[in-house]
Amino acid sequence: MNDDIPALKIERMDDGIGDGLILLEQDSGGNIDRVAIHPVHLRYLAEKMGLVETSDPQALKTIAKLQRRMLLLRDRIEHLSYWLHSLSDFKHADLSYEQAHVAGTEDMADEFCADFADKKVEAASTLSKPDAPASPQASLI
Repeated sequence: MNDDIPALKIERMDDGIGDGLILLEQDSGGNIDRVAIHPVHLRYLAEKMGLVETSDPQALKTIAKLQRRMLLLRDRIEHLSYWLHSLSDFKHADLSYEQAHVAGTEDMADEFCADFADKKVEAASTLSKPDAPASPQASLI
């Protein structure tokens, strides 16, 4: 890997031990500045800058846990939306505000979880849409 960017030269150095070092060399007004970095340092900087996904096992575990929780929340919102739209008693109550609110919240949850399909994360939810729940309280628990 030898690349030339105006005023910056990037060169891979083989140290005979491991991955080698990356040498950055820049001409700064006649003075040549050099910095040698290890690929581990480059990876660390790229992770911190958000250019690549983290390789930290604890961070990956936390991300997976948060994804599961978001998917569970989305499933519960979807269940509530189904209940309000399909099984609630409109003859005795006007739930139009609640239905509009839950529909908007469900759309937000869908947007927040949209990228999770690529991660192959499954929701920990076992909620299903009932055909006819015994009572409103039973279906929401």
